[in-house]
Amino acid sequence: MSNEQPKTNDQNSTKKSSLTLFIILFIASLALSAFLFFKYAKNAAKIENQNKELSLAYDALNLHADSLQMELDKVMRQLQNEINKNLAQEDLREDLRNQLNAKKGELASAYVRIKNLINAGGSNSNGIASSGSSSGGNRKNLLNAKGQIGKLVKLNYEYIDRIEQLQNDYILEKAKSDSTGYLASKLRNKNDSLKIDNLILKDKLSKANSIRISRLNVYPIREKNGVQEVVNKSKKTQRLKISFQVQASEPVEEEEKELVIRIVAPNGYVLTQYIDELSDTDDLYSMVETMTYDGSEKSMVYYYDQEAKYSPGIYQIEIYNDKKLVSQNDFYLN
Repeated sequence: MSNEQPKTNDQNSTKKSSLTLFIILFIASLALSAFLFFKYAKNAAKIENQNKELSLAYDALNLHADSLQMELDKVMRQLQNEINKNLAQEDLREDLRNQLNAKKGELASAYVRIKNLINAGGSNSNGIASSGSSSGGNRKNLLNAKGQIGKLVKLNYEYIDRIEQLQNDYILEKAKSDSTGYLASKLRNKNDSLKIDNLILKDKLSKANSIRISRLNVYPIREKNGVQEVVNKSKKTQRLKISFQVQASEPVEEEEKELVIRIVAPNGYVLTQYIDELSDTDDLYSMVETMTYDGSEKSMVYYYDQEAKYSPGIYQIEIYNDKKLVSQNDFYLN
């Protein structure tokens, strides 16, 4: 009888220990479940707030696929009319005519790109607000399309304004040249032709030092198996190939010309290979190159390598000589 009593006590003690351990594990499980629940609820609330903000922005801009498509069509008609108006000038400089014709092709590509965004944004919502991640994606596409239409208008009207200014300058210079030619003819009749010829020569030589650049283009490049391939996606871009034509002028003695090249990102910041961060400081530049200039026409190609990754959007490239802007263009990365 005395041997059975200790055995019973040991069994009771074991049961109590097991019960205590079970209770502890149960409480820990409840605590973990509560933690995961509150964490999920917090993330869900954050996502909900972001969707609400996107919905407010969408509603404030009154973005609908149909209205955006109408806006895009209107913008394209206006830009094409402006380009055709300039192309209709009989005395339009040939290099400007070539640039405007090339710009028409770029506009066509931009139209297709933005139209695809609009179609993607309106494929499910059709201008009617809906819920879920699909609606958020649609709205982002429409917001992106709205922003790109604005950039398309800004960049192309600035470009057309530059073309018109160059043409006006050309007309003025041509008028001065015609006037000078007429004066020279009269003076030659008075046996002063040698003096006038010298004056004209000096005037031409004074203008020959300035560089004129045309056909400025930027090609996003990646190298695969030692072969360069032109790409249009920002994630695939490894370097930028910059090409342009230096126009011929009056022959001059060879001299070194410094070209300062600035590449401006879609957010307005200047790309630079000297620091990892991007900056919009006016003093920053992407690269500086030196070329030998003798007044002859030549094709130039430079490569720009960026440490930081490229972002999608519209980029702008500017080339300066003697602190003067001599050429400007833009390009797009998906």
